[in-house]
Amino acid sequence: MNNIPATPANAPDAPRSAYEHPAAEFAATLDSIFACILLMLAAHFRPLGAFNLLMWTRFSRARVRLAALLARLAAGTYRTPRPHTPRPGKKSGAPTPYSPRGYFWLIRKLGYHAAGYGSQLNHLLHTPQTQALLSTTPPAALAAMGRTLRPLCRLLAIDLPPQLRLSPPALKRVAPEGSETKPKPKPPKPAPERPRLPFYPQRKPRFILYPDPPRKTRPA
Repeated sequence: MNNIPATPANAPDAPRSAYEHPAAEFAATLDSIFACILLMLAAHFRPLGAFNLLMWTRFSRARVRLAALLARLAAGTYRTPRPHTPRPGKKSGAPTPYSPRGYFWLIRKLGYHAAGYGSQLNHLLHTPQTQALLSTTPPAALAAMGRTLRPLCRLLAIDLPPQLRLSPPALKRVAPEGSETKPKPKPPKPAPERPRLPFYPQRKPRFILYPDPPRKTRPA
């Protein structure tokens, strides 16, 4: 008879399956919100006009990318990608079409329909469970998640968590205390060129003796 006590499922050391991982729960809720947004875009295609297909493509691609990324995190198979080095002399492909990137743009077009799903996504990103998940996510996965979510959250007027925002630019190197750096003098601005008048008028002047000739008065 086996007398070894079984580890309870709620114990902290108990093994958790991929379906019980916080990334899986976050992925399921996020996928349901994106599915509703895609249905909204299909139902209200008239206000978007020519940008309807573009918005559909952006949200559907973001849904697939985030689902694949969070599935790898839940299964523990995520690997940091190798840094991409572009080949010298390689020409880029066709230019990307214009895409709206204005803050609050999608809500201005679709009104309360987009605002409702935007509030749901905002609530999901700021829950304590999501904050705990983002604090344990590798930096490379956070960067990939932020690149996908940032343009979409800007369209829906959502403030991203600090883990998904862009890092501030690197601070300038401070010179050592013993060395004084003199500011470089600014080059003088060139004087504006005066308009040059032609030597002769462009049109032949008219000789007018009386600009307003007096009218003849008849005797009474």
